[in-house]
Amino acid sequence: MLFKNGINLFIENFKNVYKVLLYKAILLVISFSLYSALLLPHVMQIFESSAMQELIHNAKELVYALFDGNSTAVHALHEQIEASLRALFEFISSKTLKIILSVIGCVFVYLFTRFIDNLGYFSFGQILGDKMETYGDTPFASAYVKNLGRGSAYSAVYVLAAFLYDAIVVAGCYFLFFYLLSFLNIFISIFLSVTAIVIANALKLTLTSTWLPSMTADGYSLKQALTSWKNVQKKLRSGVFSTYLVSIYMVMVVNVVFGLATFGSALIFTVPASFFFFICLQYVNYYTLTGKKYFINYEQIVTNELHGDESLAVEHIAHVAEGQFVENVEKAETPEDGEKY
Repeated sequence: MLFKNGINLFIENFKNVYKVLLYKAILLVISFSLYSALLLPHVMQIFESSAMQELIHNAKELVYALFDGNSTAVHALHEQIEASLRALFEFISSKTLKIILSVIGCVFVYLFTRFIDNLGYFSFGQILGDKMETYGDTPFASAYVKNLGRGSAYSAVYVLAAFLYDAIVVAGCYFLFFYLLSFLNIFISIFLSVTAIVIANALKLTLTSTWLPSMTADGYSLKQALTSWKNVQKKLRSGVFSTYLVSIYMVMVVNVVFGLATFGSALIFTVPASFFFFICLQYVNYYTLTGKKYFINYEQIVTNELHGDESLAVEHIAHVAEGQFVENVEKAETPEDGEKY
């Protein structure tokens, strides 16, 4: 039910995918510019160095010698290539400090872009929450400015927590499957690594699923939001985890299949769509767990039978039915073309 309602809510609010696309495109341009400013000068210096030029020249000569079958030249060029590689490594070593500083700068750029990305996530969550509660359309700019302070606090905490969590998961999987279990077939190791990463991400999404909705829907402070998962009944937690696990695999399949089938072109839409789908799923999970009624579309309100009554749903459905009845009556009373009173 959670997955189904998440899909329905996603389809009903699909127009927000284009807003996500525009936001991510702007962020991509900014991040690419910052990465280029940090890395491009060093990359250009390395490629323009005499050691690199000599290595490229020797590699070309080696290819020509292999095609000509000149074993003497191949042996000589092999030694020259080894010498060129040593010279190149010495040149790179001389710039170790600058390279390290650039890498640190790239880490900060990554955290900065994740921070801005989560500010957008917070704003889209606010838009979706307003749609689910009142069926109102909140402008993105309005939601962004309104939640700038609270969204910044949420983004800072979430980005740091997610960065540390992801680093531990990746390092743990690498050490476990490529060192402790290195005796296994490479394909088995990759299979186990991907499985572990998917499960870890599903767990992360589950544990943090109440943070954002609790702040936008219930006005929780950041401190209250961070502990809001404890309020979820234990018998309901496995359902949330299962929903995220299935969703991650589905999103992976959709992006891979569409990406390969369209030579990457479809990723322009599937990536932001995946981003927005997880927002929809997060809010459906929270509203269901807390017993909140919410709109899926204009004529359908979802209620949780375990919480409260269904008066809002009954009232709204009656209103829609009344409107349709009046419309039908008016059509019946209106004479057709050519008909006299």
